[in-house]
Amino acid sequence: MYDVIIIGAGPAGLTAAYELSDSDKKVLVLEKKPQVGGLAETKVFGDYRYDIGPHRFFTKNQEVYDLFLNVLDKDAVEVNRKTRILFKNSYFDYPLTPVNALFGLGIFESISIGLSYIFARIKSYIGITKINNFEDWVVDRFGRKLFNNFFKNYTEKVWGIDCSDIGSDWAAQRIKGLSLSTAIKFALFPNSKKRPKTLVDKFYYPKLGAGMLWEKFEEIIINKNIDIAKEKIVTDIVKKNQGFIVSFKDSEGNEKSEETKNIFFSNPLLEFIDIFDGDVPQKVIESAKSLNYRNHISVHVTVDKKLFDDNWIYIHSPNVNMARIADFTNFSEAMSVDGNYPLTLEYFCFENDEIWNKRNDEIIEFGLKELRSIFNVEFNVVHSAVSRSPKAYPVIKTGYQVHIDIIKEWLSSLPNITAIGRSGMFKYNNQDHAMATGLYAARTLLGFGDFDPWEVNVDGEYHEEVSNN
Repeated sequence: MYDVIIIGAGPAGLTAAYELSDSDKKVLVLEKKPQVGGLAETKVFGDYRYDIGPHRFFTKNQEVYDLFLNVLDKDAVEVNRKTRILFKNSYFDYPLTPVNALFGLGIFESISIGLSYIFARIKSYIGITKINNFEDWVVDRFGRKLFNNFFKNYTEKVWGIDCSDIGSDWAAQRIKGLSLSTAIKFALFPNSKKRPKTLVDKFYYPKLGAGMLWEKFEEIIINKNIDIAKEKIVTDIVKKNQGFIVSFKDSEGNEKSEETKNIFFSNPLLEFIDIFDGDVPQKVIESAKSLNYRNHISVHVTVDKKLFDDNWIYIHSPNVNMARIADFTNFSEAMSVDGNYPLTLEYFCFENDEIWNKRNDEIIEFGLKELRSIFNVEFNVVHSAVSRSPKAYPVIKTGYQVHIDIIKEWLSSLPNITAIGRSGMFKYNNQDHAMATGLYAARTLLGFGDFDPWEVNVDGEYHEEVSNN
């Protein structure tokens, strides 16, 4: 019998296993894919390596930061940050600074943005603005015109729902906390002692892609006699006495079961509810049906021409479906093969959307057509591939928290089962937050205290801000 079975070898699951690796606990990690890392894995196609999407590691948790650097050691590359927004054939700062947006669209558009902002602030000042969703939150702080230009299209590309259906708490966490007035103030008086928070301008990145970190974690964990079984899909979890029977299938359909005292799961929360063979209350089932995930498609192409020098670019232009594009040689020169440039083009969709059901060659052709339309230059394609990530992003729809609270209450009644990670907790966390949830779950199991993974990243602060005071 295992002391704990960890479902999912992403950042949360592997960090939990790492924390347990020096103990006497018997641990099994089950991963459905052939490679570890979850959404932070690096896809390997012969000599070509691509991240599923761009990853910039930053954390306010010093312990997690030290762990990141200690595991990478000499393979940590320091990167200069450069990320922009492409909109109407022009580039703008990311995160969006209102002054840059205000003066980057021409005089008439700038006047329109300014008037829209003033109108929004007057409404807020006299108390007639109600903040019920993402759209309300952004319009209140930036004005309707700026919202329509810079927030609406990209946000709906990613989430697949109207901005009025997205929770305002997600906006407060993910958008830099500047108003137009404060941005202008600090542009005019840059040496003010009360400057707002700004983003880090440097970060560390694994030399051979984000997944290199998790490949190193895997090696360390295996060397400490923790079992990692890849290409294993968990099909059933049954309560038995003081433990559980976990059943799973391999890539050839062969089924096996293992007994465990505890379960940490980072596979999608709704998936876990489906495979849990126990008394699941009807209200939990109904809440699960009210939640949804967004799928993710990565189009990986290596080209023979340098198209941009950003780490990645957000594509806000409404005339293309692509949401984001990264050039990994702008993270690490070691990602280049024979002097060429590996790119990942990102698309978001639901399972029933047309693009999700296209053949890989059709998706590649579509992505290259959009890439050429964006940069309007000719290039040769050296290599191409597609990665699909189902249930990649939990959809933070207005009112979702009510359903999560119902599911959390039910999970708390199940002894020895702990949700960790982004998908397992249906929480739009970053890589460092996922690592922390695994770390704390492991420490609770080891008896070091009662650490609640659900308390990770509840402050609502922007995830990459540092104080300039």
